[in-house]
Amino acid sequence: MPRQDRRQQRLFCVPQIRQERVTMGIDRRSFISLVAGGVAGSLFTPVIWKSLDDVSIWTQNWPWIPRLQYGEEAKVPALCKLGADAYGIKVKTVAGRPVAAEGDADHPLSQGGICPLGAASVHMLYSPSRVKNPKLKDGSSFKDISWEEAEDLLAGKLKEAGAGVAMISGDETGSVTDVLAGLVGKAGSDKTFLMPGESAPAAAALAMIGGDGQVGYDIENASYVLLLGADALGSWANVARNGKAFGASREKGVKFVYAGPAQNGTSAVCDSWVPCAPGTEAVLALGLAAVISAGGRDRASWPGYADFAKFVQSAYAPEKVSEITGVSVDVIKGLAQELVRTGRPLVLTAAGAGQGLGAFEMAAGMSLNLLLERVNTVGGVRILPWSPKVVEAAPEKKALLGADLVGYLTSVADGATEAPALLMVHAANPAYAMPNLAKAQAAIDKAGFVVSFSSFMDETAAMADLIMPDCYAFERLDDAYSPYGSGQPNYTVAGSIIKPVYDTKPAGDVILSVAAKAGLELGFETFEDVVKAKAEALGADFDAMVEGAPWLGEEFPAQDLALWATPLKEIPVAAKDGKSLALAPAAQLKVGSAKIAIPPFNTNAIRFDEMLGKDMYVLMNGATAKNLGVKKDDAVKLSAAAGECKARVRIFEGVMNDTVVAPLGFGHTAWDDFSRGKGDNVYKLLAAEAEGETGLSRFATARVTVSKA
Repeated sequence: MPRQDRRQQRLFCVPQIRQERVTMGIDRRSFISLVAGGVAGSLFTPVIWKSLDDVSIWTQNWPWIPRLQYGEEAKVPALCKLGADAYGIKVKTVAGRPVAAEGDADHPLSQGGICPLGAASVHMLYSPSRVKNPKLKDGSSFKDISWEEAEDLLAGKLKEAGAGVAMISGDETGSVTDVLAGLVGKAGSDKTFLMPGESAPAAAALAMIGGDGQVGYDIENASYVLLLGADALGSWANVARNGKAFGASREKGVKFVYAGPAQNGTSAVCDSWVPCAPGTEAVLALGLAAVISAGGRDRASWPGYADFAKFVQSAYAPEKVSEITGVSVDVIKGLAQELVRTGRPLVLTAAGAGQGLGAFEMAAGMSLNLLLERVNTVGGVRILPWSPKVVEAAPEKKALLGADLVGYLTSVADGATEAPALLMVHAANPAYAMPNLAKAQAAIDKAGFVVSFSSFMDETAAMADLIMPDCYAFERLDDAYSPYGSGQPNYTVAGSIIKPVYDTKPAGDVILSVAAKAGLELGFETFEDVVKAKAEALGADFDAMVEGAPWLGEEFPAQDLALWATPLKEIPVAAKDGKSLALAPAAQLKVGSAKIAIPPFNTNAIRFDEMLGKDMYVLMNGATAKNLGVKKDDAVKLSAAAGECKARVRIFEGVMNDTVVAPLGFGHTAWDDFSRGKGDNVYKLLAAEAEGETGLSRFATARVTVSKA
């Protein structure tokens, strides 16, 4: 075809194509009709609905889909030991499976109350940080082994170690500690230690005035409570019981006064807050004693009174105490007058973090209570009998409290004491929650073979050579005798609620089995036999206790007490240098304790002003921040001789001048994604020193420098 004709053909075709498109077009009304018809057709055809039904059934059968458990609901008595205390709770179960925890109204240390860790206790049963079976270190990781292999290995290590064995426990109330200490004693070693707390210095302070026993406080029957550093409603001792006692006091007109370096949950509800420099609360106690002893009452006939009065009046005059503590002279005199005029005053002396005071600091508060005639009396300091000893090879509880773990680990790290050939750790995490932390970790690393009985992959378990995971609290039999601060003797036993979720075994039974294999029999075949023996020694009904009825003692040992039975000495206080700040470590149970990291669901309770991303906040007031040249949200570094931490600045005017409040509970390097890598570990800043007279370590006073990071 000629080119012109082809061109004419192309031109002719264009109108035809356009005409065809116009013919096939659809207008708005036709489109709506088409859509409506399609929808109607879909509604009335069974094909699509049958397909959707098949898909839904198929997806519901995926093995990883959680399913509701149906069955009988019950509330079962249990023990909470996740904090520094131990008390009864009730666990709600559905078809035998724990689903929630609440307070136990029938338990004297709960009275229906529950702490943040107790409320999260069921969550920890299924924590991703649970150790699910025995593990043996294999290079830089672990390999799974059987229980028989693990027990045989530990038995062999016990035989090899001989007397070169040591133990650390974080449970000072339970009989598993007695069994483990008995094993160490049977091996010929006296290296049995508890984690730092306030029971040891309190018992030593009681001995300084001639007493012998565990220390308790009858908060419920006091008419005036002075909290010297004790964050009683936040983290000190049994916060559930403390909270109930405080609530009841509101109707009785009991006055609560909190003295500490910063406002907190306790100070917010107390009748008054007395700002007092961190670590100097014991100095305030002696200042109050100085004012009271100079008040004119004749106490000349009291044994030791003359020497005591001379000491406090010369060394702790109100003006000097005011300079050290930051509490005005008028306030000191006013507090002293209130204590004298009140019928049943009670003074609680503690470190803000619940640990770190030395025996002489505790003795300051104990002596003040004795001066007020408030020791071993209703509404005052109570002296409780020691727990009965049923494992013959174990040390007495008093001796166990007198062994200083901080000093031992420091000495091992420094090479002054031989490292143990075998170190066993139960219910404790010394690789995380210790002063002189770097040295504690170095000492653990020096041990020939480390065994952890932890239920969780904590920092100490991660350093261990062998992990023999204990059953979690609800999976085993457990007991607790008179936790520190209890107002009367008490003993609680809780049975297992659920079979072990993983391949774990109760530590008490494992230790007894290993002891038998190593030829170091302790006189008991099962841990239940140990608990029954203790119940029998107390005259308690084992079966009734397992059902939820704790044993309560009514007898308090008669004591011949006297001021100056052991002469007091001046309390060391870190000098102000104009460059450093006083450090106030603060415990918050919602983010864990010395034993437990942040429970998974508790991450929701961390406020925006407590963490920024993965950085924790430290608190200081505006004047202090201005002097340092820092402002809100600035990244800073806290440095001390023992170590350093990083944080962000939060401005809070409820903090004393030249003071920085740093939260405990952050900075984990193990556990799980809910706690690992969040914030920094404040224990790195705490340096301990030993009291020459008692051998106990003190670390409640520390100073740090703060600089921009």
